[in-house]
Parts: sequence; structure tokens; C-alpha cells
Amino acid sequence: MSRYDDLNPRTELEQEITKDLKRAFEKRGFEVRHNGTESSHTTGGKPDIEMWDDNVHINIEVTKTKKSSQDREYQSIKDHLVQTKSKNPRKKCFMWFISPETYYRTFNSIKDSNFIFYNKDDMKIIAISFSAFEIFINKLIETTKDFYTKDEVISLFKYHREFVDDESVLRFFVQKLFPEDTELIEEIKEVEENKHEKVVKDLVSGFKTLENRLREYRIALTSRAIMNVIYLVFIKLYEEKRQSEGRGKNRFTLEGFREYQEAIDNQENAVHELFNSIKNDRELKRCKLFSDADFLEERLKDDFVIEHFIEIFEQYHFYTTKIDGLGAAYEVLGQLSGKDTKAGQFFTPENVVNFMVQLAELHEKDVVLDPACGTGRFLTYAMEDMIKKVEGKRNETELIEDIKHNQLYGADDDPLVSKLAKMNMYIHGDGKTNIFARDGLKLDEFDGKFDVILTNPPLGDVSYRHPSYDEDFRTKRMSVVPKKSITDEKIKRLSNQLEKTKDEKKAEAIQKEITKLEADKENGREEFESTGNQMKGGALFINACYYYLNEERDSDELPEWRGGKFITIIDEGVLNTDDYENVRNFIKENFYIKAVISLTQDTFVPVSKTPAKTSILYLIKKEDTDAKQQEPTFYAHASKVGKDTKGRACDNHLINQKNKDVLRKYFEFKEMVKKSYRGNQFDKNTFQSLNFEEGWFDEE
Repeated sequence: MSRYDDLNPRTELEQEITKDLKRAFEKRGFEVRHNGTESSHTTGGKPDIEMWDDNVHINIEVTKTKKSSQDREYQSIKDHLVQTKSKNPRKKCFMWFISPETYYRTFNSIKDSNFIFYNKDDMKIIAISFSAFEIFINKLIETTKDFYTKDEVISLFKYHREFVDDESVLRFFVQKLFPEDTELIEEIKEVEENKHEKVVKDLVSGFKTLENRLREYRIALTSRAIMNVIYLVFIKLYEEKRQSEGRGKNRFTLEGFREYQEAIDNQENAVHELFNSIKNDRELKRCKLFSDADFLEERLKDDFVIEHFIEIFEQYHFYTTKIDGLGAAYEVLGQLSGKDTKAGQFFTPENVVNFMVQLAELHEKDVVLDPACGTGRFLTYAMEDMIKKVEGKRNETELIEDIKHNQLYGADDDPLVSKLAKMNMYIHGDGKTNIFARDGLKLDEFDGKFDVILTNPPLGDVSYRHPSYDEDFRTKRMSVVPKKSITDEKIKRLSNQLEKTKDEKKAEAIQKEITKLEADKENGREEFESTGNQMKGGALFINACYYYLNEERDSDELPEWRGGKFITIIDEGVLNTDDYENVRNFIKENFYIKAVISLTQDTFVPVSKTPAKTSILYLIKKEDTDAKQQEPTFYAHASKVGKDTKGRACDNHLINQKNKDVLRKYFEFKEMVKKSYRGNQFDKNTFQSLNFEEGWFDEE
């Protein structure tokens, strides 16, 4: 609640906001005028409040209307802005629309208006909720004119494309104007995450209903129904992205779609025309996102789309918000296919993804892989992180294009899932999209290519008896797979024969064969045969990713930091049960173990409904497998990861937890480790003298 909510709209609201605007902006060189009276709101054809200086004129329109009642407000406020510009042609003219909460159709109308004036540096409208305006205006009132200058305030209009709901406006205002107020930023983030979590749950329910309707009306059956849901979600995302980039009005809102129907003179199959035009987008064709097998069902007509998709989901904005529309469709897909309990195969919580990307300390030139990419969350977060690191550089545009097109790779063995990952990467700006519908355990053509691997492979058991894995692959490439020595068995069998035979010539031949087999064994030509059928997916992916990693990511680093980085989520059974001792030996032989961060078993409950005891494992590939690790390993436990079991925001011990989070402690640990070197030699005594907080690391 805001203090403006209880004010009388006729006699108090405009008057109180005028007083606040005067206190905040008159000291910053603006004149402020209320066009009503002390006892009455503004009437007639004028803005409620106006604010101006020699160069800028801002209209302020104030209302207490909510939801669809705001529909009648939009045309008049737009007319007021046009009239103001005609009276002040040499000034930059803008408008704030202030209400208890902004209705989604109002936001859509404002975005359409801003698009009309896309190439102008004024005539933009920003919608602000009462609560956001109160925080904003109080900060300006409480500070001198030297803080938050009027130019900084006016510059907010440049970011109008970012404002798609009240939460995004508030978050952006605070980040741009009050970045030092970390407590407020965290509070806003928690509110936003809780709302978006609820929205995603609503979307999952809504998409399920839509999928049912498609089957009930016999528009699409079985898997084709969920595919049509996914296509409709992508159309919505594509159109939101297109509008945000200034490439056209959104054609998938109620108003925009009806205009599109009229424009192409098709009132029945316009959705098919729209989808086909999107499929022919140059970037989408280049990355081969769609094929002839991707089509909306012929029975899917515009009336159905309007009633069961646009009218229901128009209130949600997916692009530039935390609302993961494709992820919600993905969850429905998982539930329908019976895979929703396999958390590792479907979702990695956003806070965990963000933590792992920050832990990786990506370099702008890193080539990154996720061999079990799902919807591509690790890749989108890695992309955003790397792009931030090149912002402001002289060749920023070229560097960003290189990151998007050449430095991000993903694979998923489910063709539909890999298509969703491609969609997600495209929406995040990746025009080439190196996502493959491939088995992530069989990417041998990429051996040695990757600097960093970030992944969450299937947590459950995976069969290594797949037809595509021949015995040679299992015994030579899959080092961690249990196996027995065929050579030893042959030697044993021949030795038994040798003991029993009394024929000297036969004995001589047998001994010759034994000698040859022993020589083969000594020279590394021993034959093996795999045993068993399956093991945890994480173990198999550790094995595969060893090959994919670059041996020397950074030649200037200390010896135990030079190789490619591998950060994964793994079932703790791999780390601590007798069955996986050979996997742990493989890790120690081939990697330096940088960190093991144990996660609460509730980590995956919000997305998988099933507890799973997992850890984040951070490894760096060895250049020399004979070298023993000298540095200690960082160990920590995160009992909370930002979401409770019901999906609500809670403390996040991984990151941003008031100076006591795991990430911060890890970086302290790493700094002390590096301070403990004498040349290229780690000095254990020096490290111990630095007294790192006990319980956060282990020297074993």
C-alpha cells in the first residue's frame, strides 16, 4: 500500500502529488502546475499536472482507476501529450501516467504509442504505480539538487522499452537512480520473484488447460497439442522482442492481431500467416530453428487462438521479465511425458544457475558448453555475463556478436528440448544458436574446444548400453564405466590349460600366447569388456567433459588454474558411496578440485516436486595427470538457495546474502590460496597462517 491509495481522487490525490512534485523538482529547476484547484481535480482537456523548464515539458496524469477502467484514460492522456508538443515544438515532451497499478492493456497501449515515436527522442510515456512513485519522489525530496539531477531523471525515458510491468519500472528506477540502496533492491527483487513465481505457476496451469482444449476440440492430438502450445508461446515472445527492438507493433495482442487480420484480409487463418512469416525471419532461417515439420495444425483457427490464448495470456509479458514462458511450456511438456520428477533433465533453479556462472568467472573470450542444456539457462546467463564484460570497449559491437554467434554451445538428446533451447537463445539475442539435438556424451569432434563447461546433467541413472555406444566406446572413451579385463581372463584360462597339458609343443604354444598377452597388457593394449548397465548421469558427463575441455585455458595462470573449467551439479552419491570410488579416482587423476558446495535437498523441489541431495562440483582440467593437487579444496553448504519448497522467495546462501554468502566466502578463500604461492609452488604453511574461517574448506 502507498500513502496515495487512501486519498480522495477528486479533492486530495492530484493536490498531494503536486505538492510532492514541487518539493522534488522546483529545487532542480522545474516549474510545477496543477491544472485543477485546491479542492477539485483537473477537468476538461488539460493534463492533470504539468512540469517544465526551458528544454523539457512533462505531463503528469493521475488516476485511481484500476484494471479495465483504465481503458478510458489512455486516449485522453495520449491526446494531451500531442497537444502539449504542438504548443511546445522546441521542447522535449514526455508524460508520466500514475495509478495504483497499471493494467496490462494500458501497458500495451503505451508501448504501441511509444513505438509510433520510436525514432524520436521525446514523446514517450512511462506508467508508474503509486508505490514506485512514492519511493521515487521521496528519494528526490530527501536529497539536494546535486543528487539525481533533472538530466538523470529525464534520461529514464530512454529506457521505455524496458518498462513492461510495474515491477520492471520500479526495479529499473531504483537500479538507475538509487543503486547504492542494496536493501531496497533486495526487497524489490524478492517481491518481483514471488510475483513471477506465482505467474509461472498460473502459466503452467493455463498451458495445461490450453493443451487439453486443443485435444478436446480435436484440433491437435497427443504430442502435437503441446507443440502447438509451444509455437504460440514462441509467437508471443517473438512479437514482444520485435516490438521492443522497434521493428514493428506487436501483432499478437488482441488489438494488434485484429489489425493484422485486417491488413492481410484473413479473419480465419491469420495465425498461420503470422507463424509462417516468423519462420521466414532471416536469422531464424540461418540458424535452422524451424523446418517443414514445424507447423500449426490446420484446424487451429483465429477464433480459438483469440479466445484460448491471446485473451488469456495477453496480461503476461515474457520478454525482458523474469517470467519464463518457454520454461512454463517446458514444464507442461515434462509433466505430460512423465519426466517431471527428473529435476536434472528439466530445470535448474535460476539462483543456482546464476551462482554457477558467477563462480566460473567467465572471460569475454571463453568458449562455453552445456552438453545437457535443457532450455539453455546456463548459456543465456553465461551470454549475459560475458556481454557485460565487453560493454564500453572500443570494439564492443564486434565482441558481442562474437560471443552470441561463436562462443556458446549446447546439446540435448531430445530434439524437442533442443528446439526449445534454440528458441530461448534466439529470444536472448543469439542469432546463430549453436544448439544441437545431440547426445551430450558423444560430442567427440569438439574435444579440447571448450574453455568452460557449465551443466546440470540428468541426476538419475543413465544407461550406457545405448545402441549408439559400442563396446569400444564404452571401454576406451567411458573410463568410469565398470569393466573387466578380457586379457586377464584369457591369461587365467590359458594358465589353467598350461597346468593341465602334458604335451610339450602345446605347452610351448600356450606359454607363447600368455607371454604375448602379458606384453600387450604391459604396453597398454589390454582388452576390456564393460560390465553392468547404468550409472548416474553426472558420472558419465564428468568423463565426457574431460575430453571436451581445453587443457590450457589461461597459460599465464598458476599451475592449478590453467586448464578448462568444469562446473556441474552432481548427485552426492557419486561423491561419497563405494559404488563410485572409480569415478572419484578419475576426478582426482584428471582434475584439480576447486570447490564442492553441498545444496539443500529441497533445491529442486519447487521444479521437480522431488528432493534430491546434490552438490555443485567445480573442477579444473589438469595439464599433467601425474601432478598431485597441492591447493586445498573449498567446501561449503547452502541450506537455502532463494526459493523454499513452495517456490516462494527466501534467503539465498549462495549469493547476495549480506556479506555471508558462499560466493563471497569462496572468493576470499581463492584470494588466500593465491597469496600462499611462492613462485609456482603452493605453500601450505603460509595458507594456514592466513587463518581462513574454519569449516569453509578442506585440505584433503
